[in-house]
Amino acid sequence: MILVAWAVSVFRQLRRADANLRTALSLIHAEMDRRYEYVPGLVLAVADTVGRELVSTVTGARSLAMRVREENLDLGRQAGAENALSAVLASLLGTARSYPALRRDWAFVRPAHEIDQTETRLAGAVTVYNDLARQHNDSLARFPAGLLARVGGIVAAPLFEATFLEMPASAEAASAAERAA
Repeated sequence: MILVAWAVSVFRQLRRADANLRTALSLIHAEMDRRYEYVPGLVLAVADTVGRELVSTVTGARSLAMRVREENLDLGRQAGAENALSAVLASLLGTARSYPALRRDWAFVRPAHEIDQTETRLAGAVTVYNDLARQHNDSLARFPAGLLARVGGIVAAPLFEATFLEMPASAEAASAAERAA
């Protein structure tokens, strides 16, 4: 009887950890959605100043990230697309901030600030999710949790991390990369 109660307790802990993982992933998605919303305003504010090439790279990275998520691809690919978007946004913001007129333009300042804040929250949400996923996966590797998890259909959690997904700097670079492949 005590053994059954203990097994039930362990199984409840596993289900709670699984629910916490889903909640942490939904926080990541909420921050990604917020970032997607601010990118068009940022692009409109800087389009005439920083150049079309950088702007098109940002819009392409946003489209790619949204598409990868819509197609519900694995978390590694989602993380790669999001890393690419973060990198080109950082480049765009860095370039735009070098123009004094943009630093005083509220049409740029507001979305730039919101994107900066969202990037920080997104990085925090990813850290929390990955920490929870590692703890969950470690617990599944131990007895009896691993056995109970298999019985209950609880599986290891993928991490939200990837190697950098490179975006071509321009349409010419993309064409050259396709010809080389």
